[in-house]
This record gives sequence, structure tokens and C-alpha cells, in this order.
Amino acid sequence: MKSFDSRVYSVGDYREWDANGQLVLSPRFQRRDVWSETARSYLMDTIVRGLPIPKIFIRQIIDPATGRSRREVVDGQQRLRTILSFVRDGFAIRKGHNAEFGGVLFSALPEDKQLAILNYELSTDLLVNLPDAQILDIFSRLNSHAVVLNEQEKINASHFSDFKNVADELAHENFEYWMKNKILRETQVVRMADVSLTADLLIAMCEGIQSKKQIRAFYAQYERDFLHDPEQLVREFMHTLATISRIYPEGVARSEYHRVHLFYSLFTAVYHVLYGLRNLPPVQVDFDDLNIDQLRNRLDHIEEVFSSDEPQDLSAVDRGFLNDSRRATTDTSVRERRTLYLVQLMLG
Repeated sequence: MKSFDSRVYSVGDYREWDANGQLVLSPRFQRRDVWSETARSYLMDTIVRGLPIPKIFIRQIIDPATGRSRREVVDGQQRLRTILSFVRDGFAIRKGHNAEFGGVLFSALPEDKQLAILNYELSTDLLVNLPDAQILDIFSRLNSHAVVLNEQEKINASHFSDFKNVADELAHENFEYWMKNKILRETQVVRMADVSLTADLLIAMCEGIQSKKQIRAFYAQYERDFLHDPEQLVREFMHTLATISRIYPEGVARSEYHRVHLFYSLFTAVYHVLYGLRNLPPVQVDFDDLNIDQLRNRLDHIEEVFSSDEPQDLSAVDRGFLNDSRRATTDTSVRERRTLYLVQLMLG
């Protein structure tokens, strides 16, 4: 027999229940985790933009004598606390999350935007008059069927900084680029491999080439303090991709550069020539002075390196690049060597 009922309620409905004492936000079985200010801002920005958020689970207890209902929040406590606090002017969305409405309290928003927020629909599963034991069993079953989060999915679930926003925006904006160039597959993008790659490249732009293992640490650091200009990062990232497209107008799908670790090195090499990376020797040349056709021919040299039947006949430098590339290692030193190799190819 079905033990739940799926409904859709508005933010205004939840606000009314809370005002009437019909909403219990802290039942004894609910976790007491507290969201950060950035997490709360990110949620409200999602709602203001009209994007979906996860489902709420409510245990509805009906008093048969009075017919009154009490609604206990089983899952979604912090989401509802955040929403209710926002509509009571408890905080404002950060400007880094929303340039138009950042820093503006709910009561100061345009009336149509206030109404849109109050009418925003929250998907809700009602668990009617179920005992604690059955509720805990339901959530145990839900969790047992959940897909285990990978590293990037875990990072995105717990970080809400401007850096996260830039990485997400650029990753999604360049979906067609990843697909066309066969850098990633759709199944990888679904599991946020595009965000992981984009974040990895942005970290190199901000801090110099780093080990991929440091992505989580930089997300945590940027959550506390992110001093880089997001708009500038977006411009430089897109310009670097556009420059790679100038060099390879047909794309890199049929070249060795479509491999993620080699695309990383191609991107960092081009970025270094354009803007300069920390911890690498500066380039004494203006990219606009370089001949694109010559640049392409030089970068195509790695095709010969990879197709060589006799690696021992390659130069020591080529053999070193081949060894560094075949292992697909993402350690800092190996990444730096691959990037510098490509920079030297580009400069002739």
C-alpha cells in the first residue's frame, strides 16, 4: 500500500503554515546541520532564477478530533529555514550570486519578484501519520539506492563560492565544445567531469599549475576568500578556448589533444603565452606576432611523437614528453613539464 503522497506547495503555503504554528522544522529525528551564508544565498538565487531545487519530505500528522494538521519536516529542514528566513528579510542574496538582486532584502524587491518567490513551487512528498520507525526505514531505502557521489559531485554539494559559480557557468556554457572536440562524453558530463576540468583549468589560471588532487583544497580556500575577478577569469578562459579554435579551426577531436590530460596542457600552454602562468618562466613574445599556421605545424609535432614506432629514435625532449603523456599523470611537476614542452613547440 502506498505510504506517501506527492504534492506541490508554494513558498507562500509554507510561510502560512509556519505563521500558524503548523510547521515543525526541528523534529527529534532531523539533523541539526547549519548552512553557511553562501549556501543560503546560493539556494535563494536558484529560486529567484526559477530553477528547481530538491524535493521536500514532510510527515503530516492529522488530529482526527480537530482535523488540524501538523507538518514535521523530515528532509529539507535547512532549505525551508533558508527560504522562510529570506522572506522575513533575514538576509539578502550575495551580489556574487546575483548581480541584479544581490544585496536586496525580500521586502525591497520589486513586487512581481516577491510574488514569483511566494508562488515558487516546492515539490513535496507527504508521509501521512507514519511512525518514526517507518520513516527511518523509508530513508534507509532511499539512501541504499542512491548513486555514490564522485569527488566533484561531493565538492559541488558543499561549496557555493564565486569560484564555484564561475566553474559551473563555464563548464555548462562550453558543453558543445567538450562534445565537438571529444574531450568529454555526455555520460562524463552528467557526472560533472566538465566542471572538474573547468575548475582544474581555472585554478591553474589563478595559482599556476597544480596537481588535480588539490581541487578540493582550492574550493575550500576560495569558499573563505576568493580575491580574483570572476568576469576577468571568464574573459580569459573564453579567449583561450577561442585561440585554440583559431589554431585548430576544425577542432582537436582527431588529434592527441582531445585527451583530457593533453588538452589541459594545450590550454595551459596557450594561456601562458597569452597571459602568463605563475611559477613558469615568462614568455618574451606577443601572441599576435606569432604565425598561426606555423604554430599549428609546431603543435602537430606531438602526432609524430605518439605515432613513432621507434621511441628510442626520438630526441630526449620528445621521449620525456611521451613518457609524461602516456602515464596521464596529473601531478604538478609532470603537468608543468608537459606545458613547457608545448610552449617551446609554439615558440619554435
